[in-house]
Amino acid sequence: MVKKIENTNDVKKLANLALYAGEILIKSGAEIYRAEDTVKRICESKENIDDVNAYALPLALFVSITYKGETFTTFKRVEPRGTNLDIIDKVNTFSRNFVADGGIDYNEGMEILKEIETKNILSNWQKNLAAAIAGAFFTILFGGNFKDFVSTFFIAAIMSQIFNKVSNLKLSFVINNFIGAFIVSLLAVVCIKLNLATNIDKVIIGGIMILVPGVEATNASRETMNGDFLSGVIGFTKAIFLATSIALGAGVVLKIFM
Repeated sequence: MVKKIENTNDVKKLANLALYAGEILIKSGAEIYRAEDTVKRICESKENIDDVNAYALPLALFVSITYKGETFTTFKRVEPRGTNLDIIDKVNTFSRNFVADGGIDYNEGMEILKEIETKNILSNWQKNLAAAIAGAFFTILFGGNFKDFVSTFFIAAIMSQIFNKVSNLKLSFVINNFIGAFIVSLLAVVCIKLNLATNIDKVIIGGIMILVPGVEATNASRETMNGDFLSGVIGFTKAIFLATSIALGAGVVLKIFM
């Protein structure tokens, strides 16, 4: 695309490109204001665009562009898939390059965004390894010993593998996190019974920390302070349900076996 919009078809292409960039950001766990700012920056880079409005929610994105007195509006439902800071950084870089270089056309821009979205997704073994390492070191952080560290490493890896499989079934995030916490707690009980771990509380805490909705709660707080109250309430609500499902998953196991 060049710096100047030539016709309504170019407007639609620009809106779709901006919408896709914003969608990737929201999917990857970016703040709402960042997604809205990126969409507006891409659209406003064209000289003869009269007005641009972007409104984002954790599950949806709206874009409105006014060109020669006519308003074009498009909408996209977004399915969040977790947090990926590398993707967020690359989309931010793309948006700045797009604004600085008017020679990036629609097809080229879409190809760049598709490559960013598809080539920066971790494989299952990478997710499992990261979960295992994080969970194990959380156990040490909360006062566990070496036996607890080793047990949590394998427990978190197993839980992550099962969690990824369950997530592919498109069940509720509440059910997914309940199952994750249940598995961690059940395996922790087994490790204690087999004398493979010493402190069941440290093992369980370390294992479920990777499920704790810290990013959701932080983003919700930031959005509320920025005045995005609806997004903040949605974020807080999701964080509360996530925390509750984790507590229930661990509590059921402890109630039955301890």
